[in-house]
Amino acid sequence: MHEVEVKTILTPQNGMNVYRGATDHCLVSPVRARTARVKDPEDVEVKTNAPQLLAYSLKRKRSRGMISVGGLSDPYNPLEEKYRLMRECLRVLDRYDFGVTITTRYSLLLRDLDILSELAHKTKVVVTVPFPALQTEQFRLIEGELGMTDRIRLLDGLTEAGIETVLFLDPVIPGINDSITSLGMLLQLAKEHGIRMVDHRDMKCQLQNGSREYFYQELTKRAPDLAEQLLEKYGEGMDLVPDNQKELLRHLIDRCKAYDIICDKKEILSYRRQYFNRTEGTQLSFEELL
Repeated sequence: MHEVEVKTILTPQNGMNVYRGATDHCLVSPVRARTARVKDPEDVEVKTNAPQLLAYSLKRKRSRGMISVGGLSDPYNPLEEKYRLMRECLRVLDRYDFGVTITTRYSLLLRDLDILSELAHKTKVVVTVPFPALQTEQFRLIEGELGMTDRIRLLDGLTEAGIETVLFLDPVIPGINDSITSLGMLLQLAKEHGIRMVDHRDMKCQLQNGSREYFYQELTKRAPDLAEQLLEKYGEGMDLVPDNQKELLRHLIDRCKAYDIICDKKEILSYRRQYFNRTEGTQLSFEELL
């Protein structure tokens, strides 16, 4: 871990990361791919001036919109408990009436429900929670040291607070969680928590340069026989597609329709990007902010 003072905090697409680097040991980590040029992805960068920079950036915006958090590091990783940067950034968003979409695996987010609830009353808050399996052994194999109990606690807290939540079925790895039973349990979980949207990557595992090596390295430690089988079957391939992919997708669509859950990826992406201001009765599309 190292602290830095950065010069910018928002991307042109309104993305924000108050940390940069891998903070968990999930087998499939987009963060590791996106930080492939960094010598040590686990040497997490802490952007100590993020709240001040965010306030400066939002002041200069001609229109309000959605800020997306969590692309290069989980904003509620264990370091956040000490630095509280995300909490301060939420205060800034609340001050300037910007909405926020957050991707996190950690229940530490529940600490900030007071601010998130206020923000949700004025604009829009969407929290995306990756959840690969409900069976303990499968979950641990995919997520490493992260606990399933903590993930369920996060969903419970978001449900109780009425915060819009997207359940993200990712990753789906052949030989681990690519069964109809595993999928059905997750969709039942979404139904029980009143979740309106379930996102996915076409029910397959997508590796990227920088993360593929880590995937096989870690899987070899956790399940050597399976690692050998996947290497033999998929070789240098970046997409690990289950043999029953079409069946999984059909089941996903059918169950979501029955449960009145949205699972169309484009529709979910559009919803995440669209900004609402509940106090003024106006809304702006994401494209208007570019």
